[in-house]
Amino acid sequence: MDRKLVILGAQWGDEGKGKIVDLLSENYDITVRYQGGSNAGHTVIANGEKFILHLLPTGILHPHVVGVIAQGMVVDLEVLDKELENLKSKDIPYEGRLIVSDRAHLVLPYHKLLDQLFEKKSGIGTTLRGIGPAYMFKFGRKGIRLCDLSDEKKFKSLLEENVEFVNDLCEKVFRERSNLEVNEIFERTLRVFEKYKEFVGDVSRFLLGTDKTILFEGAQGTMLDIDMGTYPFVTSSNSSALGLANGTGLSPKYFSDAYLLGIAKAYTTRVGGGPFPTELKGEEGDRLRDLGGEYGSTTGRPRRCGWLDLVALKYAKEINSFDGLIITKLDVLDTFDEIKVCVAYELEGERIEHFPASSKILEEVKPIYETLKGWKKSTKGIRDREDLPPQAMEYIRFIEEFTGVPVIMLSTGPKREEFVWLREPQRTKVSYS
Repeated sequence: MDRKLVILGAQWGDEGKGKIVDLLSENYDITVRYQGGSNAGHTVIANGEKFILHLLPTGILHPHVVGVIAQGMVVDLEVLDKELENLKSKDIPYEGRLIVSDRAHLVLPYHKLLDQLFEKKSGIGTTLRGIGPAYMFKFGRKGIRLCDLSDEKKFKSLLEENVEFVNDLCEKVFRERSNLEVNEIFERTLRVFEKYKEFVGDVSRFLLGTDKTILFEGAQGTMLDIDMGTYPFVTSSNSSALGLANGTGLSPKYFSDAYLLGIAKAYTTRVGGGPFPTELKGEEGDRLRDLGGEYGSTTGRPRRCGWLDLVALKYAKEINSFDGLIITKLDVLDTFDEIKVCVAYELEGERIEHFPASSKILEEVKPIYETLKGWKKSTKGIRDREDLPPQAMEYIRFIEEFTGVPVIMLSTGPKREEFVWLREPQRTKVSYS
């Protein structure tokens, strides 16, 4: 692999990035999270133990890897505290292996309160972790950053101003009483900050000053990108490659020699509201959900399931310029006689071969499918390419030909060791035709 590796979700999140990052970060010195917050949930089964990480980079499970939380993230210190305490309880030391950006914005209780109130009005399907409101405050220049906590007087002043603003908003707009207490939030936040302030520093400077190998770990997925996703049913950050520069504070030129890997399931899922052209309602959708264990690691909500949408996947490839793809959960399709893949959309008799910007159009389109023969043989746990059924390889080749990106690896189960390399990673010339 290259010295800089970027791993991105190519669908609506939940593609299995956690396992892949855990697997590949063993070969890297540093792993970086650079966008989102505790609304992400990366699930990893390592050495027989299940880990669900919301803020920490997945690579931190390897004792030699330095984990970095960069400035593009919004950080809930109480969630961070729980995750670090969990690592300690499982004898995974993190001292000297964690850096949190002093420019990262905080998620505070009033953000979570606003998230609940907004969700009552909009019903978008957020995780209610306060992520959207935290980004709203950031871009509204009312945010509080980690560096602000070192000046208690300044922090208290900012906190008082924000709590007063939120209290007014609750009472005058939402007609609800707020029980926010400035002193309680102030003391709780500083108590956790004191435990971990030694880990807070200048992330951009650190990354620019190292010649070690670095893995950049995206959260959510490309189709949830605030600018390029199915707006407004998206996350509040750039969850595509667009988030790399602003999330780390590094120039786009810094990533010119990076290798970009897209992670996609062998089918498609999404959580919450929003358009989903290939969604299966009824028995087939329930079957995919049950076979794939499709329930959110952050919320526990059942995921909506459907056939693989290659129009959306090719769109993700164009946005991110993927050098390679990794397909996860291939084994979930083992028992299907036939497997469908969406190759275009239809709207009022017109064939659409691109991914529309309008969520309204996406709600109305009908998927145009091609049907492939199922392999009817277990692929679970396969480690050798030669053991893969011919029909499964035909499925992979179909994906490669449609997207123009090589599939370099398959995940054949949730465990670390359940994967198979199909080819050596290599750069591809991206075509936008």
